[in-house]
Amino acid sequence: MEVTIKCGGSSARIAQHGAELKSLVIDGREFMWSGDPAYWPNTAPVMFPMIGTLRDNKTLILGREYSLPKHGFTRDLELTPEETTENSVTFSLEQSDYTKQFYPFDFRFTIRYTLEDGRLTVTHVVRNNDKDDMPYCIGGHPAFAFSGELSDHRLEFPMKETLSAPIYNLDVHLFEDDNRVPVLNDSSVLPLNHEMFYKDVVYLDKVKSRSVKFLGKDNKGVQVDYPDFTSLAVWQSKNAPFLCVEPFCGSADFSDCTGVFAEKRGIEILKPGEEKTYRFSFTAV
Repeated sequence: MEVTIKCGGSSARIAQHGAELKSLVIDGREFMWSGDPAYWPNTAPVMFPMIGTLRDNKTLILGREYSLPKHGFTRDLELTPEETTENSVTFSLEQSDYTKQFYPFDFRFTIRYTLEDGRLTVTHVVRNNDKDDMPYCIGGHPAFAFSGELSDHRLEFPMKETLSAPIYNLDVHLFEDDNRVPVLNDSSVLPLNHEMFYKDVVYLDKVKSRSVKFLGKDNKGVQVDYPDFTSLAVWQSKNAPFLCVEPFCGSADFSDCTGVFAEKRGIEILKPGEEKTYRFSFTAV
């Protein structure tokens, strides 16, 4: 099942499977990747309660060993539609026997899409309904389509950044903190090319900005605001005509990780009965 929401000349289409955004049209322009499996069959997976991969595909939670799927299980499940208006829709997910085999907590996760003039806001709410502290990662993986050459495009941050990205070791599927590639040096503009993604994701774990624009040479594109997230990843499959701009809280394991899930870099932790809201938005520019 899919739900379409509308506002003025804009529309968004969201699938019940994974609560995944499949289409975003603003002023007649489609912003989302088509999901062509020749490159990548997804469009905007929701990542909860895990981002990326675990060392040796296992982790310790409450003293017991678990194996979480890459990017978590939410993207693979049918979420429950809760509330739909003309310009918004909310989906929810709670623990089940299936989720408990990967992740032992009682939780409630909701995601709400709200379409306003030229902007789509995605609001995630995580609630800990368990008796123990609940660690988790959360993030978005939206893929934005582009035409022409990627080298004619750029990322623009609102402030100058000096950034390096840890190499993602494809043999062991871990980030290496002591093996980094310079990305920006006191600059707000990051030129793009396909080659920078040949070794997988560019993970900006120390970014200061909480907004970024993905622009073409005509200075048009999309602005991603991520005020409640702590880092940003940029990725594409090899030579693909899309770019993923991904707000993260948490990430794949680093090579120096302890193997304890609650000690992962960037991990979020909720006490029993607590909940937390995370928002990002896409605006046509």
